[in-house]
Amino acid sequence: MKLSKAFKIPLQITGFSALLLINAFVLHFMLDYELLRVSKKGDSCQKESVMDASLAEFGFDKRFFEIQRDKIKAGQILPEILKKGGVSSEKAQELVNEVNKVLDLRNIRSGNQCAFVFSNPCMAPDYFVYELDDMRYLSCDLSGKNCPVIIEKETEWIRETVAGEITSSLWNALQEQKVSINIIDQMEDALATSIDFLHLQQGNTFKLIFDRPYVEGQPINAGNLIAAYFNTGSNDHYAFKYKVNNKDDYYDFSGRPLRRSFLRAPVRFSRITSPFSLKRFHPVLKYHRPHFGTDYAAPHGTPIMSVADGVVTAAAYAGGNGKYVKIRHDKTYETQYLHMSRFAAGIRPGTPVRQGQTIGYVGSTGLASGPHVCFRFWKNGVQVDHRRLSFPAGEPMPSSVFPDFAKYRDSVIQKLNTVTPEATAHLKERQIPRS
Repeated sequence: MKLSKAFKIPLQITGFSALLLINAFVLHFMLDYELLRVSKKGDSCQKESVMDASLAEFGFDKRFFEIQRDKIKAGQILPEILKKGGVSSEKAQELVNEVNKVLDLRNIRSGNQCAFVFSNPCMAPDYFVYELDDMRYLSCDLSGKNCPVIIEKETEWIRETVAGEITSSLWNALQEQKVSINIIDQMEDALATSIDFLHLQQGNTFKLIFDRPYVEGQPINAGNLIAAYFNTGSNDHYAFKYKVNNKDDYYDFSGRPLRRSFLRAPVRFSRITSPFSLKRFHPVLKYHRPHFGTDYAAPHGTPIMSVADGVVTAAAYAGGNGKYVKIRHDKTYETQYLHMSRFAAGIRPGTPVRQGQTIGYVGSTGLASGPHVCFRFWKNGVQVDHRRLSFPAGEPMPSSVFPDFAKYRDSVIQKLNTVTPEATAHLKERQIPRS
């Protein structure tokens, strides 16, 4: 049946009007919904538009980026790492040149984490990330639009206090309190000249105050020891960190510097298995001969430290000595560290080193029956037993500084007196400014 022309025209107008009304309604709904998403704070729509910190890694939202992590392997160099991740040789070289402007590529260490970031896992990566340490990472835009930058992770510093009693060993007591290795190292350095940590006894007590960084909400193996207290039976031992002449160092109760010019041992929490001797039965060669060193047994891979400031004169392999490092400290003293498993990064002849700096790692290379470091000490060109030497302390505190130090010391002691094993096991006291 055909509609008349007079009837058809009104029908078309009605249909067109209805379509306009439907479109207007849909458009109004869409605009209203988007406005609600943007303008209403605190609702679920607004939350979806903000990156959830728990879903972020290196500043990338893991809902929209794929992050492929890996570890730097021994001997790997940056161009090789980039090519393995799918970066062209030409772009890799360009990036290496840019990275060199913000980071010494010789400091890229095996074992550190790296990652490639993809917006599309089927395409080439968009970013390369290298973790310098627990608190910083290098971020590289592989498009070349932005220069490589070193970014600090979100870090909160918390002041903490612990107290404990030695029941089996100091190490176990500190581990029970979840004290980081970094703080333990600082504690031993601060009190090494007043306490023999190898001969602490059951019943000895300790208290520590330190600042610990929390990166993205998690504690890391770093920190800053503020004060330490040890009771070794009838004696109280204190160490207070205090700035004198713009230099932080540790001082005892009377304001005397605790740091000596030489550390007592090149490894921490070790034990002497063979002392300096003019006639020792060699465990490998099976006959008696002089032992012009002191053997410190420690687990394989334990860091070996330079006992004083100096300059590396040798880092090599030599027969029975295995891998070793030799350091000249001044015109009088030299030290040598034998049987290393490997050298620390950057340790080579001519390298200046600081007291306490890691120069290598415990091993059993050369003539060694097990993992240890044979520590040798020269005075005026003659090998001597370093344990029989008396080394001078650091520079004394100026008398003009002591009154202020005494006030600070007393305030810290007052705080230490409130710390007990029962009352605190890692008390988080307050937030401190980021350093």
